[in-house]
Amino acid sequence: MIWKKNKQGRIFISYRRSDTQGYAGRLSDSLEAYFGGKRVFRDIEDIKGGSKYAKDIEDQLSTADAVIVLIGPNWLSVADENEERRIDDPEDWVVKEIVTAIENGTRIFPVLIEGTVLPRETELPVYLCPILDYNAVTISDRNWDADVLGLGKIISFEIPTANERILFRLQVLIYTAFASSLIFSTGIIATNAIGMMKDDPGIKELISLPFAGIPFYVVICTLIILSSVIGLVAKEKQRYIIYAIITGVLGSAFFFFGTYFIKGADQLIYESMFVFFGSILVTTLMYTFLGLSGFKPK
Repeated sequence: MIWKKNKQGRIFISYRRSDTQGYAGRLSDSLEAYFGGKRVFRDIEDIKGGSKYAKDIEDQLSTADAVIVLIGPNWLSVADENEERRIDDPEDWVVKEIVTAIENGTRIFPVLIEGTVLPRETELPVYLCPILDYNAVTISDRNWDADVLGLGKIISFEIPTANERILFRLQVLIYTAFASSLIFSTGIIATNAIGMMKDDPGIKELISLPFAGIPFYVVICTLIILSSVIGLVAKEKQRYIIYAIITGVLGSAFFFFGTYFIKGADQLIYESMFVFFGSILVTTLMYTFLGLSGFKPK
C-alpha cells in the first residue's frame, strides 16, 4: 500500500444534473463513507457560495486522483436551447471536466446508471472517445450497496481508502516508536559504556531498569492500538496481528516478571540488561509479524 501514499485520495464526480443528479448525491455519500471525509467532490454542494465556479472546478480536477463519469439514460441526448446535443459543445461543463481529466492523465471510471449502455465511439465527439478505453462499472438502485462496494474496491487500487490511510499512519507510528525506543536505550548504554571505560565515578551501570524498559512501554501502547484496529485489517492477515499481540503480551510478562528470579550482587545490572535484550527480541518478533500482515486493510 506504500505506493499510493503520495496521492491525496481525492475523487471527482462528473455528472449532468438533468441526467443523474440524484444518483450523484447518493454516490457521493456512499464513497465518502468508504474513502473517508472530504475525499469526494461534486460541484453542487462542494463549491462555496461566491466562489468562482470555473476556477473551483479546475482546482478540484487538478488535485483529483480519480474521476467518476456518471452516465445515465439522457447523458448523450441532453440538448441546449438550440436543440443541439450538449455533449458536442466543447464549452459544456461536463465535456470540459472529462477533457480536463483526460489531458491530466487522471484515472477515469465510467459509471453506467441503471443499465445504461456505454456510448459507441460513433456517438461521441472525438475529444471524449478516450473514456471508452476504461472499463465501465454499472450501479443500480436495486443492488446499490454491492455495486458501490465493487466500485469502491476498483477505485481503491488507485487511491487509498479510509481504512488504508488509518492503518498506514499507525504502521508508520508503531515502526517509528519501536525504532526510536531501541535507539534511545542503546544510546544510553553506549554513552555509559564509554564513561565506564574512562572510569567515570558517576556511572555505576550501563543502563537503569526504567530506561531499559522503555521499548516495553512502547510495546504495551502498541498492544492497545493493535487490539483496537484489528477489525480494520483484512481477515486473511488478521492472524499476524494476533501473533504480534500474543508475542507482545507474553514477551512483556516474561521479561518483566523474569527479573524477580535474578539474584546476586550485580542484580540490578543483570535485570537491566535482561530487560533490554528482551525488548530487542520482542520488538523484532512483533515487527516481523506486523510486516507479514502488511497492515492490509479490508
